[in-house]
Amino acid sequence: MVKLGIICEGESEVIIFKSESFISFLNEIGIELIDVQATDAKNQFYGERINSHRQILIDKGATHILALIDLDKEECITITKQKISPFENQKIVVAVKEFENWYLADTNALSAFLSKPVEEIPLPEEFDEPIDEMIKLNVITFAKSKPILARKMLRSGFSIQNAANHPNCPSAKYFLTKLKQYASANLVE
Repeated sequence: MVKLGIICEGESEVIIFKSESFISFLNEIGIELIDVQATDAKNQFYGERINSHRQILIDKGATHILALIDLDKEECITITKQKISPFENQKIVVAVKEFENWYLADTNALSAFLSKPVEEIPLPEEFDEPIDEMIKLNVITFAKSKPILARKMLRSGFSIQNAANHPNCPSAKYFLTKLKQYASANLVE
């Protein structure tokens, strides 16, 4: 079984990645989640700054690391990835534009949250500020707390798998592809 550590930007990602449903999904594909490290800032991914987060995961037993960073307003996924120093057994995924855009791709969770059918959002990764779009949908009506939103989306059945099934949410699909590559590589090692 692959022993995976995840490095991400914020607390909302940690909440989703440490959820029972996500851990069950990982176990089903042959991955054990060792831990999730939040950098709390995008610039902590660049240069040598990410190494302390990697080392914590390695010290806990992670043999593989997946780094998830938001594209935000940067123009290019490739350039964003190149800013992160390479590391053996590490894969980098860039969420377009933010991790929270994936919530907009999970129509099932949005419908459950609002207790009414929600039409599929055609381009969920096009919103620069997905939280603002969720306010417009009345998914959240108060302060822009990403951790509170993450907990509410989980209670409504959010899953990265659902987001990845959206025809226009390629970064969620890519994230799952990288996880599955780790799992299948483990089968041949």
